[in-house]
Amino acid sequence: MNPDLLILAATHFEISHFLTLCPGDSKQFSKTGLTILSGKVGHKTYDLLITGPGVFNAAHALTVYLEKSSPSLVLHAGIAGVFKQTGCNIGDVAIATREQYIHTGIQTDSIENDPLPFDLIDTDPLTRKGIYLFEQDRVDHYHGILSRSVLSNKINIIKGPFITVSSITSSFKQADSLYSTFSPVMEAMEGAACAHIARLYDIPMIEVRSGSNFVGERDKSKWDIDLAAKQLGWVCAAI
Repeated sequence: MNPDLLILAATHFEISHFLTLCPGDSKQFSKTGLTILSGKVGHKTYDLLITGPGVFNAAHALTVYLEKSSPSLVLHAGIAGVFKQTGCNIGDVAIATREQYIHTGIQTDSIENDPLPFDLIDTDPLTRKGIYLFEQDRVDHYHGILSRSVLSNKINIIKGPFITVSSITSSFKQADSLYSTFSPVMEAMEGAACAHIARLYDIPMIEVRSGSNFVGERDKSKWDIDLAAKQLGWVCAAI
Protein backbone atom coordinates (compact mmCIF):
# COMPACT_ATOMS: atom_id res chain seq x y z
CA MET A 1 0.00 0.00 0.00
CA ASN A 2 1.28 3.47 -0.85
CA PRO A 3 1.57 5.75 2.21
CA ASP A 4 0.21 9.25 2.54
CA LEU A 5 3.69 10.52 3.41
CA LEU A 6 7.23 9.51 2.66
CA ILE A 7 9.43 11.22 5.24
CA LEU A 8 13.11 11.54 4.31
CA ALA A 9 15.88 12.27 6.80
CA ALA A 10 19.63 12.06 6.34
CA THR A 11 20.33 10.59 9.80
CA HIS A 12 18.34 8.83 12.48
CA PHE A 13 19.16 11.44 15.11
CA GLU A 14 17.63 14.29 13.11
CA ILE A 15 14.24 12.57 13.10
CA SER A 16 14.52 10.83 16.49
CA HIS A 17 12.17 13.19 18.33
CA PHE A 18 9.49 12.66 15.69
CA LEU A 19 9.83 8.90 16.12
CA THR A 20 9.33 9.29 19.86
CA LEU A 21 6.05 11.09 19.12
CA CYS A 22 4.98 8.86 16.21
CA PRO A 23 6.83 5.51 16.44
CA GLY A 24 6.96 3.10 13.52
CA ASP A 25 7.90 -0.49 12.68
CA SER A 26 11.05 -1.08 10.64
CA LYS A 27 11.93 -3.36 7.76
CA GLN A 28 14.90 -3.60 5.40
CA PHE A 29 13.96 -3.12 1.76
CA SER A 30 17.10 -2.80 -0.37
CA LYS A 31 20.30 -4.67 -1.14
CA THR A 32 22.24 -1.67 0.18
CA GLY A 33 20.70 -1.97 3.64
CA LEU A 34 18.17 0.85 3.50
CA THR A 35 15.48 0.52 6.16
CA ILE A 36 11.91 1.82 6.14
CA LEU A 37 10.00 2.73 9.28
CA SER A 38 6.22 2.67 8.80
CA GLY A 39 3.63 4.22 11.11
CA LYS A 40 0.93 6.86 11.45
CA VAL A 41 1.05 10.58 12.12
CA GLY A 42 -2.44 11.68 13.04
CA HIS A 43 -4.75 10.05 10.51
CA LYS A 44 -2.03 9.76 7.86
CA THR A 45 0.16 6.77 7.15
CA TYR A 46 3.86 7.32 6.70
CA ASP A 47 6.99 5.57 5.55
CA LEU A 48 10.22 7.02 6.89
CA LEU A 49 13.52 6.52 5.11
CA ILE A 50 16.97 7.32 6.51
CA THR A 51 18.92 8.19 3.37
CA GLY A 52 22.40 8.86 4.70
CA PRO A 53 24.03 12.30 4.33
CA GLY A 54 24.85 14.03 1.06
CA VAL A 55 23.40 14.27 -2.43
CA PHE A 56 24.48 10.83 -3.62
CA ASN A 57 23.01 8.91 -0.69
CA ALA A 58 19.81 10.94 -0.86
CA ALA A 59 19.35 10.43 -4.60
CA HIS A 60 20.03 6.70 -4.31
CA ALA A 61 17.64 6.13 -1.40
CA LEU A 62 14.75 8.09 -2.90
CA THR A 63 15.16 6.44 -6.31
CA VAL A 64 15.14 2.94 -4.82
CA TYR A 65 12.01 3.78 -2.83
CA LEU A 66 10.07 5.42 -5.67
CA GLU A 67 10.72 2.47 -7.95
CA LYS A 68 8.52 0.45 -5.56
CA SER A 69 6.06 2.93 -4.02
CA SER A 70 4.22 6.15 -4.86
CA PRO A 71 3.49 8.25 -1.76
CA SER A 72 1.04 11.13 -1.98
CA LEU A 73 3.71 13.53 -0.69
CA VAL A 74 7.43 13.50 0.04
CA LEU A 75 8.32 15.36 3.24
CA HIS A 76 12.04 15.98 3.31
CA ALA A 77 12.94 16.83 6.91
CA GLY A 78 16.20 17.57 8.66
CA ILE A 79 18.43 19.94 10.54
CA ALA A 80 20.47 22.58 8.74
CA GLY A 81 22.68 25.59 8.99
CA VAL A 82 20.66 28.79 9.21
CA PHE A 83 21.90 32.06 7.74
CA LYS A 84 22.26 34.63 10.50
CA GLN A 85 21.73 37.38 7.91
CA THR A 86 18.03 36.42 7.68
CA GLY A 87 17.39 37.32 11.33
CA CYS A 88 16.48 33.69 12.03
CA ASN A 89 17.82 31.88 15.07
CA ILE A 90 18.95 28.38 15.96
CA GLY A 91 15.81 26.32 16.56
CA ASP A 92 13.76 28.24 14.00
CA VAL A 93 12.07 26.12 11.32
CA ALA A 94 11.88 26.93 7.61
CA ILE A 95 9.95 25.55 4.66
CA ALA A 96 11.77 25.72 1.33
CA THR A 97 10.26 27.79 -1.47
CA ARG A 98 13.00 26.57 -3.79
CA GLU A 99 16.18 24.48 -3.72
CA GLN A 100 19.45 25.09 -5.52
CA TYR A 101 22.47 22.82 -5.81
CA ILE A 102 24.95 25.65 -6.09
CA HIS A 103 27.73 23.54 -7.63
CA THR A 104 25.71 23.00 -10.83
CA GLY A 105 26.72 24.97 -13.91
CA ILE A 106 29.78 26.42 -15.59
CA GLN A 107 32.37 28.06 -13.35
CA THR A 108 32.77 31.83 -13.45
CA ASP A 109 34.96 34.29 -11.57
CA SER A 110 32.18 34.71 -9.01
CA ILE A 111 30.60 32.32 -6.53
CA GLU A 112 27.59 31.83 -8.83
CA ASN A 113 27.94 29.56 -11.85
CA ASP A 114 26.58 30.22 -15.30
CA PRO A 115 23.91 27.75 -16.47
CA LEU A 116 24.81 24.50 -18.18
CA PRO A 117 24.12 24.33 -21.95
CA PHE A 118 21.53 21.58 -21.38
CA ASP A 119 18.59 20.84 -19.10
CA LEU A 120 19.13 18.30 -16.30
CA ILE A 121 15.39 17.61 -16.49
CA ASP A 122 13.85 17.91 -19.94
CA THR A 123 11.91 21.15 -20.53
CA ASP A 124 12.99 22.59 -17.16
CA PRO A 125 15.69 25.17 -17.93
CA LEU A 126 16.09 26.15 -14.26
CA THR A 127 17.80 22.81 -13.69
CA ARG A 128 20.72 24.09 -15.77
CA LYS A 129 21.69 25.96 -12.58
CA GLY A 130 20.49 23.26 -10.19
CA ILE A 131 17.32 25.18 -9.28
CA TYR A 132 14.11 23.39 -8.26
CA LEU A 133 11.00 25.40 -7.44
CA PHE A 134 8.44 24.11 -4.96
CA GLU A 135 4.76 24.64 -5.75
CA GLN A 136 3.88 27.91 -4.02
CA ASP A 137 0.33 27.03 -3.02
CA ARG A 138 1.57 23.84 -1.36
CA VAL A 139 4.30 25.72 0.50
CA ASP A 140 1.78 28.32 1.70
CA HIS A 141 -0.67 25.59 2.72
CA TYR A 142 1.80 23.74 4.92
CA HIS A 143 3.30 26.95 6.27
CA GLY A 144 -0.16 27.90 7.49
CA ILE A 145 -0.89 24.47 8.96
CA LEU A 146 2.42 24.26 10.78
CA SER A 147 2.35 27.84 12.02
CA ARG A 148 -1.02 27.23 13.66
CA SER A 149 -0.17 23.76 14.95
CA VAL A 150 2.99 24.64 16.86
CA LEU A 151 2.00 27.95 18.44
CA SER A 152 2.06 26.39 21.91
CA ASN A 153 5.64 25.19 21.34
CA LYS A 154 6.83 28.71 20.45
CA ILE A 155 8.44 27.55 17.21
CA ASN A 156 9.10 30.27 14.66
CA ILE A 157 8.25 28.97 11.18
CA ILE A 158 9.33 30.87 8.08
CA LYS A 159 9.62 30.13 4.37
CA GLY A 160 12.33 30.93 1.88
CA PRO A 161 15.03 29.61 -0.48
CA PHE A 162 17.38 26.79 0.55
CA ILE A 163 20.75 25.90 -0.92
CA THR A 164 22.31 22.45 -1.18
CA VAL A 165 26.08 22.07 -0.88
CA SER A 166 28.56 19.22 -0.92
CA SER A 167 31.18 21.19 1.01
CA ILE A 168 30.10 22.65 4.34
CA THR A 169 30.57 26.41 4.65
CA SER A 170 33.36 26.97 7.18
CA SER A 171 33.61 30.74 7.61
CA PHE A 172 31.34 33.70 8.15
CA LYS A 173 33.01 35.43 5.19
CA GLN A 174 31.92 32.60 2.91
CA ALA A 175 28.45 32.65 4.49
CA ASP A 176 28.19 36.36 3.68
CA SER A 177 29.14 35.66 0.05
CA LEU A 178 26.57 32.88 -0.24
CA TYR A 179 23.85 35.03 1.27
CA SER A 180 24.58 38.03 -0.94
CA THR A 181 24.46 35.77 -4.02
CA PHE A 182 21.58 33.36 -3.31
CA SER A 183 19.60 34.95 -0.39
CA PRO A 184 19.08 31.55 1.26
CA VAL A 185 17.48 30.82 4.60
CA MET A 186 19.07 27.40 5.14
CA GLU A 187 22.09 25.40 3.94
CA ALA A 188 22.06 21.59 3.88
CA MET A 189 23.42 18.67 1.86
CA GLU A 190 20.50 16.71 0.39
CA GLY A 191 17.54 18.89 -0.58
CA ALA A 192 18.23 19.57 -4.25
CA ALA A 193 18.98 15.90 -4.90
CA CYS A 194 15.64 14.86 -3.43
CA ALA A 195 13.83 17.61 -5.31
CA HIS A 196 15.39 16.40 -8.57
CA ILE A 197 14.35 12.77 -8.02
CA ALA A 198 10.84 13.69 -6.84
CA ARG A 199 10.42 15.80 -9.99
CA LEU A 200 11.48 12.91 -12.21
CA TYR A 201 8.85 10.66 -10.62
CA ASP A 202 6.23 13.44 -10.56
CA ILE A 203 5.73 13.16 -6.78
CA PRO A 204 4.95 16.39 -4.88
CA MET A 205 7.49 17.36 -2.24
CA ILE A 206 7.98 19.83 0.57
CA GLU A 207 11.19 20.39 2.52
CA VAL A 208 11.20 21.40 6.18
CA ARG A 209 14.34 22.02 8.24
CA SER A 210 15.24 23.26 11.69
CA GLY A 211 18.34 25.37 12.28
CA SER A 212 21.01 23.67 14.38
CA ASN A 213 23.79 26.22 13.85
CA PHE A 214 24.61 29.42 12.04
CA VAL A 215 26.17 28.88 8.62
CA GLY A 216 29.94 29.40 8.89
CA GLU A 217 30.14 28.65 12.61
CA ARG A 218 32.54 25.73 13.12
CA ASP A 219 32.66 25.91 16.94
CA LYS A 220 30.25 23.09 17.73
CA SER A 221 29.84 24.27 21.31
CA LYS A 222 27.72 27.04 19.77
CA TRP A 223 25.47 24.57 17.93
CA ASP A 224 22.26 23.17 19.37
CA ILE A 225 21.51 19.97 17.49
CA ASP A 226 19.26 18.65 20.27
CA LEU A 227 17.00 21.72 20.07
CA ALA A 228 16.87 21.51 16.27
CA ALA A 229 15.87 17.83 16.37
CA LYS A 230 13.22 18.51 19.00
CA GLN A 231 11.71 21.41 17.04
CA LEU A 232 11.75 19.36 13.86
CA GLY A 233 9.97 16.51 15.62
CA TRP A 234 7.11 18.71 16.74
CA VAL A 235 6.75 20.16 13.26
CA CYS A 236 6.75 16.81 11.46
CA ALA A 237 4.19 15.45 13.89
CA ALA A 238 1.93 18.38 12.99
CA ILE A 239 1.90 17.67 9.23
